[in-house]
Amino acid sequence: MFCPNCGKENQAEQKFCRSCGLKLDAVLQVVADQFPSEEYAAMQRRKRIFERLGLGALSIAGLIGLMLLLFTVGLYKLIVLGPEVLFGLSIVAVIFFLLLSVVLIGYPKLFMRFEKADPQLAPLDESPSIQTTGKLLEDRFFEPVPSVTDDTTDLLLTKDTRHRS
Repeated sequence: MFCPNCGKENQAEQKFCRSCGLKLDAVLQVVADQFPSEEYAAMQRRKRIFERLGLGALSIAGLIGLMLLLFTVGLYKLIVLGPEVLFGLSIVAVIFFLLLSVVLIGYPKLFMRFEKADPQLAPLDESPSIQTTGKLLEDRFFEPVPSVTDDTTDLLLTKDTRHRS
């Protein structure tokens, strides 16, 4: 860990900076609060896994659909194997993988509660709407607020403490 005051590297278990003496306990606590909780990190990993599985299932469904198209083109060659059975099984497989992809992609959104794990780090599903207009902003009257130091910069009269010899 680096000291935020002087920049010197310190061990994580040190309570004070070896260079400048800054108390590092509070700094370490603030830094630790910035990281997500273990539960939140585990939920994020599970979410990524489910999304990848869903995309994989969707890819398999697309591949089966492409194979189904190729199968129908070459159907006359498969009469010996029973095309009705193969065609029916391929339709069932496409429907199964489409449903599986929908379930795996939608699972994190429906069943994972990120706000329970760590409310500060919950993903924002809705982006704020930005309204753009072609109008210029109005110029409003601006009256500067007087500063605390206005009218106080005059030299103060002090007692002369120098001795004349």
